[in-house]
Amino acid sequence: MDTVAFSVMGDLQRRDEVVKMMRGLYEEDQAAHAPNFSLFPATVERLLSNPSAGQIVLFHEREELVGYAILIPYWSNEFGGNLLFVDELFVAPAYRNRGIAHRFFARIGQERPFDAVALALEVSPGNRNANRLYESLGFERRENAVLLRSLDSVRQTS
Repeated sequence: MDTVAFSVMGDLQRRDEVVKMMRGLYEEDQAAHAPNFSLFPATVERLLSNPSAGQIVLFHEREELVGYAILIPYWSNEFGGNLLFVDELFVAPAYRNRGIAHRFFARIGQERPFDAVALALEVSPGNRNANRLYESLGFERRENAVLLRSLDSVRQTS
């Protein structure tokens, strides 16, 4: 029987472990925009000090941290309620293919953090395993494209 449990991160005790996993996520599945790893601790501190902005969910087996997810809520007029954006989800390689992500999303569906009415996430096109996972969980590709513009580029061109 699998003994992985989920808990909302409530203090800085495991910050360094989580930050190391955050870095591992981006080293393994490179984003289109390379993140600044030095800002990761600030992400943890912001979410801990401002829980309405989001939460970090820890995946642990007994005392060992085996993964995490970052959940960010925002109001969606289209969906008429809070949309919960799964900003990051990482399971340590040794713990993959054990149903952890399936159980995590089942938990989200039951608990509905932030009174979420829908879930959203991004996935790299080349990450076939993640794409299969999310499709098996009922996530669907939308026809609308997500566009992004860094506000740093606005400052530079002004």
